[in-house]
Amino acid sequence: MSVIIEQVDEHDTRLWRFIKHYVDEARKDEDYSCIEGIGIDETSKKGQNYITVVVDLKEKKVIFVTDGKDSKTVDSFVEDFIAHKGNKDNIKVVTCDMSLGFKKGIEDNFRNAETVIDKFHVIKHMNEAIDETRREEVKTNGELKRTRYLWLKNDKNLSEAQKAKKESLMKKHLKTGRAMMIREELQSIYEEAPGRDEAEERMGKLLGWIARCRIPQVKKFGKMVKEHWEEILNYFSYRVTNAILEGTNSIIQNIKRRARGFRNDEYFKTMIYLVCGKLPMRRYTAMV
Repeated sequence: MSVIIEQVDEHDTRLWRFIKHYVDEARKDEDYSCIEGIGIDETSKKGQNYITVVVDLKEKKVIFVTDGKDSKTVDSFVEDFIAHKGNKDNIKVVTCDMSLGFKKGIEDNFRNAETVIDKFHVIKHMNEAIDETRREEVKTNGELKRTRYLWLKNDKNLSEAQKAKKESLMKKHLKTGRAMMIREELQSIYEEAPGRDEAEERMGKLLGWIARCRIPQVKKFGKMVKEHWEEILNYFSYRVTNAILEGTNSIIQNIKRRARGFRNDEYFKTMIYLVCGKLPMRRYTAMV
């Protein structure tokens, strides 16, 4: 933006208003009547402040951005969705993470939809349990220092030296190693289970393993899986993920870095729509 300001010799406030005006005009004519699948996720705005982003899973584009990450954000989306000819009864599938706020908002608004907990978020939570276990165990076992990525990366992404180090540590029957073995079984279920029935059987056995593992951090993960049991298993029926949102979040964070922050939150949202919303901007700016 600073480069444009210098080239056109104009104040940045006026330029932002110009951009926002045409993005808003383009959004007014968006038609969501054919949308049947959406993905919902939050991303950081600044510090502990978050925004919620909603994407059209089929068209792979952002259709809504709002502040916060609770059930009210889903309510705000529905209001905007209906204003763009969307019918919430047409929504058949919603992908999201394990946020209880999202869960309530989805259940209240999309009665005909199945919720799918994104598999990458499930594995992410398991990885967090592994790392928390390692950080606790390193207090009594110095060999675990500087080994964080040995446990979080898949073996195929480790160097030969890293693999050798990991194999050596696995022989010591550490809690961290046992936690990693549970993570590997979780991954294999996602990769190998041909359908929901087999996935449910294997997930049930995995929960039994977790219940016996005597690792508090992993047990906490197991409790989370139980709370979202149906939504996690729904993945094996629909095979949809929030991968498009993960990519979108990377773009959003890049927008934030390049702008070095936004003095006005509305301009941040405007840029997300402009870059990730696939809006037909030329139609609205051709006469400018």
